[in-house]
Amino acid sequence: MTKKISLIGILLISMISVGQNEATDYGFKGGLNYSSLIDNNSNGLQPEFSGKIGFYIGAFLSLDLNEKFTLKPELLFSQQGSNFNIDFSDLNIFDPDDPRFIASTDGSINESMFLLPVLLQFGVAEKLGLGFGPQFGYVLSRKIDYDTNPINTQFIQNDDSEKIEFGISLDAEYLLNDNFGLNLRYNYGILERQNFNSSVLQLGVNYKL
Repeated sequence: MTKKISLIGILLISMISVGQNEATDYGFKGGLNYSSLIDNNSNGLQPEFSGKIGFYIGAFLSLDLNEKFTLKPELLFSQQGSNFNIDFSDLNIFDPDDPRFIASTDGSINESMFLLPVLLQFGVAEKLGLGFGPQFGYVLSRKIDYDTNPINTQFIQNDDSEKIEFGISLDAEYLLNDNFGLNLRYNYGILERQNFNSSVLQLGVNYKL
């Protein structure tokens, strides 16, 4: 874990150094996530997913390509995942009259991730920009917490498997003044991880140094 923290520190310093050398805009950003998972598994346990609140924080660069287009690489740490509910009666393999029968279970999936979005932003107006581009992700840790009736059978592996994520991001940014901006972003994970795709909505603040 110490090596991972050191690596992210080096990358953050490198991003700021590049920004200084190229006389571009750079700074920090943070905000809230509203994330969930989309189930593509047609067999076995099929949980019903719902959104959960998390946060993100990190650094960004703004590299002006011309008067209208800006390249915006970022490096973020994100806490995201999903709440879930599993209704065992849908499986039709248990006897509801059995006193040991558990009707349902619910809980949450919590993931800590490093994210690397690289967006191309188009200046729609003086203070408004719209962006689009890929996002690469790496899962640092994954944990499943049960609120009720924990089960032994895991519908998602509570381990280090399938750490890599690739997605597409849509982004809108509004500049409040010379230093602060509001940012709204949606990211969809194209690459399936354990038969699931991620869906994350972000709302936060940018601060330009």
